[in-house]
Amino acid sequence: MNAPEFPKNLKWFNSEPLTMAALRGRAVLIDFWTYSCVNCVRTLPYLKEWHERYSGKGLTIVGVHTPEFEFEKDPANVEKAIRDFGIKYPVVLDSEYLIWNSYSNHWWPRKFLINKDGKIVYDHVGEGGYQEAEHEIQKALREISSSIELPTTTKEEGSGGICYPTTPEIYLGSERGLSGKIWNYEGNWKIYTQYIEHAAKTTDFRDFILLKYQANEINLVLGTKDGKPAKIKVERNGEPLQEITVDSHRMYNLFKTEKHESGELKIYSDSDNLQAYAFTFGGCEK
Repeated sequence: MNAPEFPKNLKWFNSEPLTMAALRGRAVLIDFWTYSCVNCVRTLPYLKEWHERYSGKGLTIVGVHTPEFEFEKDPANVEKAIRDFGIKYPVVLDSEYLIWNSYSNHWWPRKFLINKDGKIVYDHVGEGGYQEAEHEIQKALREISSSIELPTTTKEEGSGGICYPTTPEIYLGSERGLSGKIWNYEGNWKIYTQYIEHAAKTTDFRDFILLKYQANEINLVLGTKDGKPAKIKVERNGEPLQEITVDSHRMYNLFKTEKHESGELKIYSDSDNLQAYAFTFGGCEK
């Protein structure tokens, strides 16, 4: 299959607008991602390493940032995330899902490798498979030059660890969320399509979101409606865990432990501007 051409008039970061036609003769790795997606974030160290290793040897990585939430359509938010993550390869903002649909994509993250002739030669959904992907990158580069000198492929982190079943990703807005036995809330909260919002200032942290989980890592996508900071208090199994200042729309780590566990988490708010979007989880022990 021929790789689709990039649509015109999209916002690009770290690069002038690129075209597949102009990239012919190089290997191109398309990475569909969005900056609040924990699975996408976990792939970034490998993408950054591949950019450093292979951009001078014929590889161009293009991060296609296709937003999951409305706040991820804001170019300023995306630019900040690119800077915070230290991404140096080109990124294009695909707010209207034009590139996403041209690849018939349904997942974050997803990677397509395109050879020098503009053909899609490799497709991988989700995390993992990094050594296999790098092997395919090197294969595509050798098609450009059979005499090219390439490094040993990077060892895949986490190999040999144990991964346990975890609580599935949980959305809190009415579009995909349904409170009940696994998660619920108490106090003054408003429900919107993509998030729930704490709707009243209180003199203490008495209103909370309750989560029952199986994981060794929990993240929560948070933001504020007016851009002003809000503070949350996190309680794990009845014990205070940490306080977090929510100063932008992004993913926040609530806790991470060495061992997989079952437990109960409470996230307290005393502000009238806190927005909570989605919980994500990790379940692998090294």
